[in-house]
Amino acid sequence: MIQRDSILISRVTLMFMLCVFIVFFIVSGDVVAKEKSVGSVVRVVGDVSLIGDDGETKKLHIQQGIYSGDRLVTGKGSWLTVNFYDLTRVVLRPESEFHITHFPVTMDAGDINLKVVRGGARVTSGTIASKSHERFTLSTPSGNLHAGRAEWVVRVCDGQRCDTEYDAIKQCKKYQKPMMKNAEIISVYQGQIRINNCAGTSVVEKGSSAILNTQTHSCNVIDQVPCFVLFDGKMGKDKIRTYLKKLTLNEIVEVQVDENQSKEEVRPESRHSRPSSRTRRSTPSIDRPRRSRR
Repeated sequence: MIQRDSILISRVTLMFMLCVFIVFFIVSGDVVAKEKSVGSVVRVVGDVSLIGDDGETKKLHIQQGIYSGDRLVTGKGSWLTVNFYDLTRVVLRPESEFHITHFPVTMDAGDINLKVVRGGARVTSGTIASKSHERFTLSTPSGNLHAGRAEWVVRVCDGQRCDTEYDAIKQCKKYQKPMMKNAEIISVYQGQIRINNCAGTSVVEKGSSAILNTQTHSCNVIDQVPCFVLFDGKMGKDKIRTYLKKLTLNEIVEVQVDENQSKEEVRPESRHSRPSSRTRRSTPSIDRPRRSRR
């Protein structure tokens, strides 16, 4: 009887220890997963900060680790570049807020969910996204977009913000300006993007842009990348030579040029006008009157 009780006690003790070990293994695994970084900072310009899961705000510096759940914020005139372990790359423009809602610590640990709250970002999706469009989701204030292996720019234009930026770029004055008031702009450099922001699902191909009005929810896909995106620092200056030639010239500018040319063509000659020196020099010597040697 005593022997039977001791065997029962030993079994209960063994089961208890096994349960404790399993719980410890699961908890420690979660802790390790939370503490493992998913990316690192490779470029910082200006005032850039990070807000962690605990709500603590700290300044970012090069080679600092980035974790799932972090929020990244750039100040005025500030830029940030983050590289993730699966070759995903995010470049944040000035005055932007970007949430890393979920980024799996391993390739098979889940899907990528990111969010642009304000401002803009240039995103290059990596290996995880290449497996399926549904594995990479980028949220904006008006909806979601999904990407395979691609490279694109997202701009959130609150009010007249993007209009003001466009007008400040001299190189863009001769090109047609799209409607950008209260809009979201998705411009694709490589690959393709599927967006759910429009009525139904739309696909934005390489060299095209989707412009969504956040108030009317109307969506327009155009076969070009807006000029102000190309000239917006790291957002597109390396793509200017490729995509600037696809832009449509501003008709008003063309009309003004034609009018100026026509005025010059019909300008009456002054009676005091003389041929240019280059013209006089080009007159054949045989037609020139000879001077007397006396």
